[in-house]
Amino acid sequence: MLRARTLPLLVGLLVLGLPAAGHAAGAKRYGAEGMLLGYDEARSVFEVKITSPKVSGGFGSGGIAGKPAPGLSSGDQVEMKVVPEGSVLRRTIIKASKGGGLDNSGTKEGFERAVAAIPRDRAVVLSFEKNGKDGETEPPYVVKMVQIRMSPAEIQKRLRELGLDETESAN
Repeated sequence: MLRARTLPLLVGLLVLGLPAAGHAAGAKRYGAEGMLLGYDEARSVFEVKITSPKVSGGFGSGGIAGKPAPGLSSGDQVEMKVVPEGSVLRRTIIKASKGGGLDNSGTKEGFERAVAAIPRDRAVVLSFEKNGKDGETEPPYVVKMVQIRMSPAEIQKRLRELGLDETESAN
C-alpha cells in the first residue's frame, strides 16, 4: 500500500516523464536523415544510405526523431529492421511531414503501399532505436518512424487541393 506522502512523488515523476522506481526507462531514440535504397520484404529490412547522421531543420521534424546515433556517418549504408504490421505503438510508422500517416491499417499490405510512397530521390527523416539489447542483434537498428518531408511543390499542390493559395497560407 502506498503511503500518503509517496503518492505525490510518484505522480510528480509520471508528470515529468521520469521513470518511477521499479520501472525501466524507455528505449533511446536516435534520428538521422537517409535515402531508402531498398526494402527486403522477406527479412523486414530497409537498406538506407545515411545522408546526415543528425536531423537538420525542415518543417515538422524538430526534435521528434532523436539525437544522432553514435558511430553513424554520412555515406554509411546500413540495414535497419522494420515492423510492417501490428499496433501503432509497435509497428514502423511512415508519414508525411503534413497530413499524418500513410498507412493506418496496421497490415503488411498497407505498409507496402506506404513504402512505395517514400521518395527515392531525396532524404527522409528516420527515427530509430537499437535492435535488441544494446544493438547487438542484426540489423543493429529498428526503425520506429519514417517522415517524408514535403517539397515546396508538394506543399503548394496540397494547398491548391484544399482551395488555399499562397497568400492565404502566409497568414
